[in-house]
Amino acid sequence: MAEGRTFLLMGSGEFEPWSEEVERAAMHGARGDGSVAIVPTASFPDGQPIFDRWGAMGLAHYEAMGVPAGIVPLRDRSDAMREELASQVAEASMVFFSGGKPRYLAEAISGTPFWDGLLAALDRGAVFVGCSAGAMIASHASDGKERLGGAWLLGLGLIPNTSFGVHWDKVRFIPGMRPFLMRRVRRDGWFVGIDERTAILGDGSRWTVFGNRTAMVRGRGRTRSFRAGESFATAG
Repeated sequence: MAEGRTFLLMGSGEFEPWSEEVERAAMHGARGDGSVAIVPTASFPDGQPIFDRWGAMGLAHYEAMGVPAGIVPLRDRSDAMREELASQVAEASMVFFSGGKPRYLAEAISGTPFWDGLLAALDRGAVFVGCSAGAMIASHASDGKERLGGAWLLGLGLIPNTSFGVHWDKVRFIPGMRPFLMRRVRRDGWFVGIDERTAILGDGSRWTVFGNRTAMVRGRGRTRSFRAGESFATAG
């Protein structure tokens, strides 16, 4: 599903100054009207004020960058069924899914008119941007079974051969969590753990690292780490 598409995935720190470099790099190759559609859906389980706060942070961030932006008021699955919300991503150059609960976000949008609209936008050249929970839903598709840790790896298959972990430099402080998560990844696939305030930009198979720390890449029996300015592949 990733062929010909562009993805910007962040480990944390959406709408902060550090991400301006990578966002401008992503926008440079994007197709659309030059705007960003901000989708704070993953934060809605924490309440309307949190949802509104993330949206406002996004608007302020892009105003400071001189980039037009708007909030997509998609709170739950019933909103994702509304054609008028799907139309809000039709011309955007970037569609930004901010952090929160990855399972909630995936279940809210999968198989809806909004999802169809998102796929159409990506196919015509919009950039998929995900931070934290938003990055995780780009992972290979889950089998849908309820299992311990499933919320960490639930993906919608935008990048079918790879799973993504976020806040990766913080996860190491939770005993056993890193190996537990990586063991759940398909043996023929790849795993990319993205540190906080770190991003990867690419086409789903070839990536470049931006930001403050590293991306850890595991696949084909090897584990390596890459810093800002370095590139890696999750194919071959």
